Order: sequence, then C-alpha cells, then structure tokens
Amino acid sequence: MTMTTRKLSFLTCLTCLFFTVFAPAQTNPQPYRVGLVLSGGGAKGYAHVGVLKVLEEAGVRIDYIGGASMGAIVGGLYASGWAAAELDSILRSTDMGALLQDQIPRAATPVFDKLNGEKYAFSLSVKDGRIGLPLGYSDGQLVFDHLSRLTARAAFTDDFSQLPIPFFCTATDVSSGESIILDRGNLALAIRASGSFPGLLAPVEINHRLLADGGIVNNFPAKETKELGMDFVIGVNVEEGLHGRTELVSLEQLLSQIGSFQMNAKSEEQLPYCDMLICPDVAGFGLTDFEAADTLIARGERAARELLAQLRDLAALQKSALPPPKRPSFQPANPWKFDSVFVANGKNYTRSTILRNFPGELPGLLPEQDFYQGIVSLYGSGAFQFIDYQFKKLTDGRYCLELRPYARPGFEQRFRAGLHYDDEYQSSVLLNGTVLNFGFANSVASLDLILGDRFRYNFYYYVDRGAKADFGLSSRLNFNNVKFRLPHPITLSDSSSIDRLVFSFLDFSNEIYTNLVAGSDHAFGLSGELKYYKFSTDQVQGSIADAPYFNEKGLYLTAATFFKKDSRDRRYFPRRGSQTALYGRVVFPAAIFSGDEDSRGKFGYNIDLNFLGVKALGERLTGGLSASAGLLWGEKAPPYRYYLGGNNLNLLNNFKPFTGLSLSELAGTGLASTTAYLQRRFWKRHYLTGSASVAFLREAFEEDDLTIYSGGISYGLDTLLGPIELTYGQSNKGGSFYFNLGYWF
Repeated sequence: MTMTTRKLSFLTCLTCLFFTVFAPAQTNPQPYRVGLVLSGGGAKGYAHVGVLKVLEEAGVRIDYIGGASMGAIVGGLYASGWAAAELDSILRSTDMGALLQDQIPRAATPVFDKLNGEKYAFSLSVKDGRIGLPLGYSDGQLVFDHLSRLTARAAFTDDFSQLPIPFFCTATDVSSGESIILDRGNLALAIRASGSFPGLLAPVEINHRLLADGGIVNNFPAKETKELGMDFVIGVNVEEGLHGRTELVSLEQLLSQIGSFQMNAKSEEQLPYCDMLICPDVAGFGLTDFEAADTLIARGERAARELLAQLRDLAALQKSALPPPKRPSFQPANPWKFDSVFVANGKNYTRSTILRNFPGELPGLLPEQDFYQGIVSLYGSGAFQFIDYQFKKLTDGRYCLELRPYARPGFEQRFRAGLHYDDEYQSSVLLNGTVLNFGFANSVASLDLILGDRFRYNFYYYVDRGAKADFGLSSRLNFNNVKFRLPHPITLSDSSSIDRLVFSFLDFSNEIYTNLVAGSDHAFGLSGELKYYKFSTDQVQGSIADAPYFNEKGLYLTAATFFKKDSRDRRYFPRRGSQTALYGRVVFPAAIFSGDEDSRGKFGYNIDLNFLGVKALGERLTGGLSASAGLLWGEKAPPYRYYLGGNNLNLLNNFKPFTGLSLSELAGTGLASTTAYLQRRFWKRHYLTGSASVAFLREAFEEDDLTIYSGGISYGLDTLLGPIELTYGQSNKGGSFYFNLGYWF
C-alpha cells in the first residue's frame, strides 16, 4: 500500500468517525399530511358523502378538512367524529324540506295560539309602519338545532383544530363582502353560517358580523387548506358550469346562475392548489334536490372509485410515516349539567320568560331532549327570529349555557289575514291586527275583524306571567240566521202549520279569565262573563211569539271554571293526540227583555264535556273518536242550551256539530253524543273520511228524549288557505250537504 493510499484510508476513517460522533440523532419520519377540500353546492353536496366512503375504503387518513356551504356541513360533521357510513344514513333519513320550512311541532306552540290562532292564511310583521320582510325563506332555527344535536360530541370544543379531524369553513360577511375563515367557536353555528344560501337560509350573527354562505366569495378553499401545512390536497368539487339560455327555466336556476358568476371564477383560481381533483357528475340536479340523496351519494362514490388505485397509493405513502396522534372526541353526558346560565339582554323579554320554556330548573341538570324541547318552544312562540346557544366549559371546570335570542324585527306588530266560506256564514274575510307587549310585558292584544255576509269580531288580550297565574280578557260578537226544527208542528192564527222556523241568533260576550295552571297544551282556570243573548223569530206573532224559546233577549252573568287540553299534532286532519274541554258554569239572568220573565234572578247550572281522540292506524290511515256530554238544569239559561247540527267548527256556547242536520236544527237541555270515524290519506294532501254518529238529546220543549243517528262521508284537501271539504251526511231526520273552504274562524 502506497503512502498516498494509506493517507486516503486514514482520512476516510476519520471522516466517518467525525460524522458518527458529531452528527445529530436521526429523527422519526414526518407524517405525510393530507387535506380535504369540499365545495358548496346545496343538495349536490350530498355527493361528498360518497367520496368519503371511498376514501375510507382506500385507507386514506384525512388530516385537515376545509369546506364551504354544504361542503362545510358534511365536512364539519365528518370532522366531529361521524363515519362516512353514518353520514350516509343521517342524510338519507333527514327531511331537509321540513327543516328548511321551520315546521315547529304543534306541541311546542303556546296554548294561547292553539285556542285562538291557527286561522290565518298569511302573516306579515309591521315595523315603523312598514312591512318587515324576512331575510330568507327559512330562519334556519331547525337546521341549527339539527346540526347542534349531530355535533353534540364537540359541544364544548371551541377550537376546531382540536376536533377528531381539524377543520375550518368559510363564510361571507354580508356587510363588507369579505370572506371569513371560521375555525373557532360553536361548530354547529359555524357550519350553519357557512350554509346560509342567500334567499333560502337567513344569515346568522357571529362575533358581531352578519354571515352568509361561504360559497358566495370562497366556495372552494383549497389554497387555505394547502397553507395549513398539507403535503397533499384532495379537492371535491360539485359546482356546475353556467347554464345556457334555454336551460334557465326556473327561479332557482336563475338565482344559482347569478351566484355562480364570481363563484366559478374564484374556484378556478383555487384548482392549482389541489393535487387530486374529484368532480362527481351532478348535472341536472338543483340546490334543493334533497330527495335525490341516494343518487347523489352514489355519484360521488362512483367518481372517487375511478381514482381508487391512486388513493390506495396515497394511503400507502401515509403509512410509510408515523401517523399523527389520535384526538379523542368528547362524549357529552346526559343529562347535561349547567352550573350557570347566561341570557343576553332583550327589551322584549326577560330572563324568567326565556328559562320557563325549558322543562325543569335552570341552572341545573337538563336532559338533552328537554333542552331542545325548550329551544323549539321558544322559537314556536313566534317572537324570535333565531335562538343562538352555546355551551362553555369555564376555566374552573364548571359548565355554562349561553342563550342569545334574537327578537323578530317588527314581530311586536303583525297584520294577518284569512279567507273562509261555508254554507252558514257564507263568504268571510278575516283581517287581524296583533300587538305584543301592549300595557304589560309578555302580553298579546289581538283583534279579528270578520267581513262578509255575517260581520263578526273577536278581541283577545292575554298576559303571560310565567310561573304565576296568567290573566286575560276577550270580547266577541257573533250572529247568524239558523233554521230550527220544532219538535211538533205549531198552528198559526191563519190555520196554517209549520215545523221549522228561521231564528235570528246574536251573541255578544265579554269575558275576563285567569289561567291558574297553564302549559303548552293545557290550561285550567276561572272566568267571569257578561253576555247579551238573543234568539228570536219574526215568523210567529201574538201570544206564541212571546213564549220562551221563540223570543228570548236577555243579559246574563256567568261564572265558570274550565279545563282545556289540546295535544293533537295538527288542528286539521290530525294523526295523533287528543283534545278535551270541560266547563262548569253558573248562569245568572241579570236582565230579561223578552222570554221567560219568571227566570229573572234565578240561577241556572251547566256542565259540559267535549273530547276528541285521534290515533294513527297505519301510514295513511287514521282513526278518531269524539264524544260530547252536557246538562243544563235549574233555570234553563237560554245561552247554554244545546244546539245540534251542521259541520261548523266555529263553535260557541253549546253548539255541537252533527252530520245529517243543518246548523242548530235541534235543541235541548241535555246531550250525549259520540262519533267514530276513519280517515284515509291518499296522494299527498287528499283525505277521504267516513263517520258514524249517534246522539241522545233531551228536548227543551217537553223534556222528551230524542235519539238521532247518522252516517257521513267527506272528501278533504289540505291547502295553504286551510282545508277544503265536501261532506254529505244522512240521519234519521234527513240528509244534508256541506261545503267549506279555508280555516274556520
């Protein structure tokens, strides 16, 4: 070995020794981070779920998700811990149409609205003399509630980077047009804001900004995802190109086209930041085609499966490096424990008014179901445009509930209207003005003017005092002409005989009452009433005309106790629930202008019970059973005699419907009746009903008992103006046709 060779060997060994001693320790390989970007697109975003299913099948680990609009909703739910198969099931079973319509269950509406509302075809808010228009077709309350339930495992996680999969979404500040990144706060509210498509869902307020759909300005946030340190970005884009002139055939397509001009241009700028792009075929589907979930999910799956080999290679590359640590998801306890409750200040409501809507005591323990029941009850009152709520874990380990109800602009003053026609009251137009917080906080003042062939009015004033006894007053005027069947024909002075008379009926009542106990579906209380009552006919003269029951005019004082309950799921064409009304009355004739003079100053007594039970017997079949029973004794106070007949649901005093008879055709001092019916729904809003009825009536004239039975068949159509019904009834006293259109009032 030469000297030169020896020197080179020595230097080589020395170099190796140097690097062995002084070189830094070898670090673990860095994980290969994969980001996922999900675009907006309304219902077309359901295709994202199909893509997620294939990503899981390929074994790709998602390290960050960025989304906009529907992409934010799907991505946020996936980031909170739901698997793709679970999201598939959730979306297929969710009735988005019902959520977008904010259809509040009837059980959540206040008992005052059940008893006095549900008769208006449309309603408008009025503020400063101007009509207040909504910010969107839907307030989005039920959408938010649904998302809140689904993200309950992340309820106390206010940093979205700490979710099982880190996440962010985009929203648009409607004041400045600025694109906002939401990566902290309430996850459900963030994805609700990002999905607030203009015109469809109203924008929401977050950190004093009014935020709408993230897709307006940034519908495909690939650059923002890449800049979070992602080595590889998968983009899933469900945007469509612009429609041609002949393809614009609907308002939805036109609005979508207008919104797509800037959206598509911005998304083109984002495409270079994607290392893989998946574009499901969503041609022909609109923003609201939620019923096509099956097809859209399948198309997303098909598009991703075309890249399955590359996705498996990506998963293998990820496995060659150490995976990131797993972040455990929070599983909330049930019932929830709230150590404190914060309620944002509002001039139109108080803290106690808000909290009394929740079953149980707050602060305290509250089951999840009871919490959402309280939110629905608050929104169901109609006074609030949106109820924001957040769950906070304080630094001392206690849990706080924050409630921020946003009052509906102009809700304190409303104008409402309705239309109706029936055989007795003929054509009617209902005009209503309602004012809230008039005189007392939490009060309702409402005046109905009913114009048409029979002028009438109803006035209500009600004060809700929370846990204390409520009180209210009402005034009404009602009159009509009714054909009354006489139990026996009478002979007139000209020797002619008649068995039916046309009576002029008038009822003018003024009542004051208190609800000692009240809930969303029941009320128990006391009332006092001053009533002017007239029931007379001009068809008879002489001594007959002065006889009781032929010419009655008087002023009556009534004291009553009552119990009312209504748990039906709907007022018209109900599927389940019951309705009960029980009255006990003491009647004092204060002034008799004509009729039975001997009854002046003597008391009459009345007990009256009405019940209706409804049960679903199948998907389209419903059964119902109703019963009425009552008795009038002592001095026979005319206002509370029983009048039987007709199908009129605008009932007062003791008027009772009975098919096969015209309105108030028969009268008596005691009644027991029952009706059983079967109702079949066909198509979507069409109903066919068959009924059988029997009644036992104690006649007022001779104290005889009379048995009436009947059968009926009815076709009904449920419309935006109310029910349209055509009914025929046949009784042992004859037959009658009935027709009515619109809500009863």
